[in-house]
Amino acid sequence: MNKPVILVPLDGSEHALSALPVAKVLADLAAATIHLVHIAREVTPPAEVLKRIGLSTRQLRGSVLSTKTGDPAYGIIQAARESGCILIVMCTHTAVLHPGKTLGSTALGVLKGATCPVVLVQPERGVEPWSLHRILLPHDGTPTTSAAIRPAAELAHKADAALDVLHVAAPHARSSGERGSMTMRYMDQAQYEWPAWAGEFLERLHCVCPVKSLNVHMSLAHGSPSEEVLRFAAKQASDLIILAWRGEWEGEHAATAKAIIRRASCPVVVVRVEWALLMRPRP
Repeated sequence: MNKPVILVPLDGSEHALSALPVAKVLADLAAATIHLVHIAREVTPPAEVLKRIGLSTRQLRGSVLSTKTGDPAYGIIQAARESGCILIVMCTHTAVLHPGKTLGSTALGVLKGATCPVVLVQPERGVEPWSLHRILLPHDGTPTTSAAIRPAAELAHKADAALDVLHVAAPHARSSGERGSMTMRYMDQAQYEWPAWAGEFLERLHCVCPVKSLNVHMSLAHGSPSEEVLRFAAKQASDLIILAWRGEWEGEHAATAKAIIRRASCPVVVVRVEWALLMRPRP
């Protein structure tokens, strides 16, 4: 049986290497092979590629290295499909990021076209070792967001990590209109009904993926979703944030995701949700 693959794009910049410590831990947890991919303008000899990406043959041991030519985002997506990778781990940007932007053009192109979760790593973290002890799963109470609970639970189980599930009550947010949603909108509701609500919420999550055997903590915050998620992550020293993403890069939900990705001090896993599949009528 073939080992799972985790894909790590390297463009030759020092920033891109920031993804490697994260990828190595995730690969160990998943018993996966790290597949490094370098997109070049023209066909390049292997020795030159190693020199360009800043790795030695010793550092490459246990990994696979391949090169492609052409558009970086397209080449990365193609490599991901060919390898059947379970994760793409990459830097949010490797060049100067224009004001107001969340991701570099390559990372954004990969995020939009990938068919597997994408782990986005801020270049500022550098190449220091990374460990996984605490995972944060923001949850808005919709069944759609529950799509992220399975990868979060699997990682928490494999890493023996704590799983924080944070629900942010945003009183002025519009109702999602999604059938089966559970949202808290008022602080007095939280004060008097939170224990029962949290219990039912966890029961629903358990129906999606077994979580009762994990070290799960339910928390409630009140205010701006992105600000509360970032505040909670900083307070709890989260090592990883897992976001469910509906595939749109504009709008209210995207604004929250963008703010978290842009300002989080830890890597962020983006799990794309196919809305049409989740909203199919039940038989």
